[in-house]
Amino acid sequence: MIQCDVVVIGTGPGGYVAAIRAAQRGAKTVIVEREEIGGVCLNWGCIPTKTFIYSAELYRKMQHASDFGLVIDTLDVDMMAMVKRKNGVVRRNKAGINNLFKTNGIQVVQGDARITGFNTVKAGSETIQAKSIIIATGSSPAQLPGLETDGKRIITSTEALDLTEVPKKVLVIGAGAIGAEFACLWNAFGTEVVLVEMLPNVVPYSDEEISEELAASFKKKKIDVRTETTVAKLDVTQSGVRAELKGAHADTLEVDLVLVSIGRHYHSEVVSETPDLGVKLGNRGVIEVNERMETSVKGIYAIGDVTGKTMLAHGASAEGLVAAVNATGGNERMDYRVVPACTFTSPEVADVGMTEKQAREAGIDVKIGRFSYMASGRAATMNEQEGLVKIIGDARTDEVIGVHILGAEAGELIAEAAVAMKMEATVAELAHTIHTHPTLAETVMEAAEDYFGQSIHTPPKKRT
Repeated sequence: MIQCDVVVIGTGPGGYVAAIRAAQRGAKTVIVEREEIGGVCLNWGCIPTKTFIYSAELYRKMQHASDFGLVIDTLDVDMMAMVKRKNGVVRRNKAGINNLFKTNGIQVVQGDARITGFNTVKAGSETIQAKSIIIATGSSPAQLPGLETDGKRIITSTEALDLTEVPKKVLVIGAGAIGAEFACLWNAFGTEVVLVEMLPNVVPYSDEEISEELAASFKKKKIDVRTETTVAKLDVTQSGVRAELKGAHADTLEVDLVLVSIGRHYHSEVVSETPDLGVKLGNRGVIEVNERMETSVKGIYAIGDVTGKTMLAHGASAEGLVAAVNATGGNERMDYRVVPACTFTSPEVADVGMTEKQAREAGIDVKIGRFSYMASGRAATMNEQEGLVKIIGDARTDEVIGVHILGAEAGELIAEAAVAMKMEATVAELAHTIHTHPTLAETVMEAAEDYFGQSIHTPPKKRT
């Protein structure tokens, strides 16, 4: 029997952060993991995919080396070397987390956990008793009827990360973050990509204007984008997969590989298999929580994907900090108003706050500022002039209520917008903040100036 103050189930970006914060607050902390330290994010998600994406972007740039006055005689893709590098990055990050556990006095237990009582967790051969429990069990790709994966020809992102050859032709089902990122990655390496999305836009939960611009960029790169289209049937053949599409772009395709990037399975078995516990579950098995990240049972908290909230690694980390503080006697609340997001496509898409459509539907009188990467001196030096910054403000108060960026380093730039929104800054305050020149960050300042029709580098006819 292990006795502790807090037990955390899951070592992903929500779980390991929660465990460390609980330990920092003086709690004796135990963390349970059934697979690999770091969870999906570190082993099969954020870190490995971005490792590949960085390689793809380097390859894309090197194909245009002459634009930068550079001469490269030969250029090729070595997928086996790329997989080896990815595994090394994952291994080093995993070692770092294990070291953090040790230095913070956190005990790690390996096993598939179940909460068997209000203060009891069973994991493998261990029984753990704790004053508070934090569930951080995450999610994984779902098996959908008619689109079942076989791990060989019809795969998820997990299998895609271990491919040792560049596929010739791929069908990507779902143009959300995962599908759009892999579409760009393979496209950079010369794969013929067909990207299918049921909804009218790629990255469908982003601002519509940004989505439309990204779709146009995809088409320039010769990614075959088919929105308002679904897959009716998949048949594995000797040479690949035959796919029947229906909807706006009905067709029959022969491809080498199919990536299924829609649907997630929430790992709530930790409580769903003990219904007497009384933890309330929502649609598709998500664990319902309040703003303190507490479930319907006092002392049991849940964070990350399993709650169905942000489905973002950094969102899980933020929730983990809230849950850890509350599990150790504090009183924190999660603020979902300001959670930035980034899709690491080429170019990147990043956003925080409301989209233009959401703001208008909420009855807000909106005002908009835009600035094109084409007018950025820094973007020109980088040969990255594709994209724009869009700032949405409340016309009554000029408070920043949403920022959407398409372009190089969008994931880095969005942090400034998130800080501005957290501080309830006005668009004028962004416009009057002096930005370093030449930088991509200036695009945010110029979009803020354009909001007032005063952008120095935007022709008057372009102003909103």
